Amino acid sequence: MFAEKAVMPRGCIFIVDDDQAVRESTARLLHRADYSTQAYDSGDSFLVASLPNDISCVLLDLRMPGTDGLGVLRIMEARGNMPPVVVITGHGDIPLAVEAMRLGASDFLEKPYVPERLFETIEKAAATRLGKREARTVDPEAQAVLKRLSWRQRQVLAGILCGHPNKIIAYELGLSIRTIEAYRAQLLVRLQLRGTAEVVKFALAAGLDASEFGRTKDGIEEDGGDEQFI
Repeated sequence: MFAEKAVMPRGCIFIVDDDQAVRESTARLLHRADYSTQAYDSGDSFLVASLPNDISCVLLDLRMPGTDGLGVLRIMEARGNMPPVVVITGHGDIPLAVEAMRLGASDFLEKPYVPERLFETIEKAAATRLGKREARTVDPEAQAVLKRLSWRQRQVLAGILCGHPNKIIAYELGLSIRTIEAYRAQLLVRLQLRGTAEVVKFALAAGLDASEFGRTKDGIEEDGGDEQFI
């Protein structure tokens, strides 16, 4: 087990990643932001460690030998002691990130990420540690926004939730890749979101079913969504 500790005023961030270079570089970033860190080189070493009850946040890599990130989340969920968790994913791991959030993760970050985005995500996740985390439920406001989207916009959104790249979404919907790129850009503007991670979080909050992707229009309830973004 690789571990390091420092006494800092902003709380302790636990880093669980099998890549030593990632552990060390992430710890350096967090130390400069006045966080203390404790790092583990596997999900198994993290799970057997004696952990405090006031963990600010866990940065959890999804792909590790042994017990992977999803396995760690399942075990913590079974123990009934789920701290704020931000899962770290590689490009193309959106389906795994979606499953992680359903298991109780607060958020996810895609590699590579900029330091400012890392700090912002940690702060949001850590803010939940003072109260008991509630089960993930549908957000009525997000659901209302979802209902205002057109059938085609929802299809593209469902494709993103499935983790499909643009070329797969385009093939399944019978559209060009350029058209899908335009839809994705418009969704970001319409929903006031930044990047794939926030789009996925919106879709989950709105209760969008990923199985909606590829359904015929008649098989989806639609509330008069407008194809134009205004």
